[in-house]
Amino acid sequence: MTLKTGANAAGWEGVATCGSVHVCPVCMPSVRRVRAAELAAAGSAWESVDVENGKARGLVMVTLTMRHYARQSLSLLVQRQREAWKISFGQNALKTTKQIRKGLGVVGYVRAWETTHGDNGWHTHFHVAVFLEQRPDAHRVRLLERLIYRGWADALEKVGAYRPSQAHAVRVDAPAAGEAGQIAKYLMKGQDGKWSAAQEMVMAHAKTGRKGHRMPLQIARGAVDGDERDVELWREYEETATGIRALYWSQGLRAKLRDLVDLDDRQDAQVAADEEAGPDKKPAAHFPLRTWYGHIVTVPGRRLQLVHAAERWSVPGIRTLIESWGLLWGIDVTEPENLPAGAAPTAAEVLVRLERADMVERAQVWRAEFDRQEREERLSRVIYQPNAWEARSEAQRAADEARAEEASTAPERTQTYREALRAAKANRPAAELESAMQRFREAS
Repeated sequence: MTLKTGANAAGWEGVATCGSVHVCPVCMPSVRRVRAAELAAAGSAWESVDVENGKARGLVMVTLTMRHYARQSLSLLVQRQREAWKISFGQNALKTTKQIRKGLGVVGYVRAWETTHGDNGWHTHFHVAVFLEQRPDAHRVRLLERLIYRGWADALEKVGAYRPSQAHAVRVDAPAAGEAGQIAKYLMKGQDGKWSAAQEMVMAHAKTGRKGHRMPLQIARGAVDGDERDVELWREYEETATGIRALYWSQGLRAKLRDLVDLDDRQDAQVAADEEAGPDKKPAAHFPLRTWYGHIVTVPGRRLQLVHAAERWSVPGIRTLIESWGLLWGIDVTEPENLPAGAAPTAAEVLVRLERADMVERAQVWRAEFDRQEREERLSRVIYQPNAWEARSEAQRAADEARAEEASTAPERTQTYREALRAAKANRPAAELESAMQRFREAS
């Protein structure tokens, strides 16, 4: 494993990444940042003027929501949301719907999934960037909104969901000229409380909920702080959101855009790994597997401490930290070899490698001797008692005999108690017995 440092950050090269864009706080910002840049480039290229027809291509932002209640689970809402999408706009869409889309000049779409949580439970919704053959005017935007609502509401009813109102179910926004290229660029929230199309599409991790709604990472923070309700909500969210892609591209759209702009074909996990290593970061320290698994990952917090030391003090900070843990610089942790790809090491570099290997072997001999001396020192502090085992056995035997004697006399003691009880009852005064019978008759 190699620890790399850059201008303002440090990261690991060679570690495995999950690439989850919804539940992993480490991979989430990296993957979303790359996907945002990819979509920004695609939107900018698509908005370029069609010279042949003399018309500018267009792009609109569509938000699709559904009615929800606190009693509904997130998995149920997501299932119905997906089924409704397939019926209204996906692979199971009606032939008439496809013809309407063609008539409106819909070339393709890119879809992002998002959810928040509030008083009425989970609020799941889609953000869809729709690529059009022409830039739409206000009339065309309203027409598109009505047609999308009709298909979306009918599909939700068909899959068993509640029919939403037109005012809340569908929203269509048309970016102004020149903004399509920025549709995936992350901007800070404005003073007017509005979000750009960029934030709505891909930067869900950086947002905060509206009108009392909380984003998933806000729920995760509550779970970390010990809120039992947030723990259950996060578990439900994690089980449902795992595996959902950051962006879903309609069939054929990437092929059309590939002629206009370079697209990133890497998987999310590879994107997260590449962003963690960083092309602008330089190797600072190399950790052999014996050190990595023996002293770093097995001790909680050490990975993060190394990253912080690298960010603040670079190589001197890393060296100081590992030596404080009893590790040897140049043996347990070494300086990385900055060889170009495919280049063979020089004679001097080969000698350095041999010297390091010899030092490693000597260090192992030293540590074995130190361990032996430490064991002998611990054994010297042990107090030896030659008769301790015999005394313990004698005490155990006496306890067993006492329990056996008590068990053998139990029937005799029980019989003596019963005889004494019968004698006490026989000797009770007649007046006491008559009084007890009188209370029994009155109670009856």
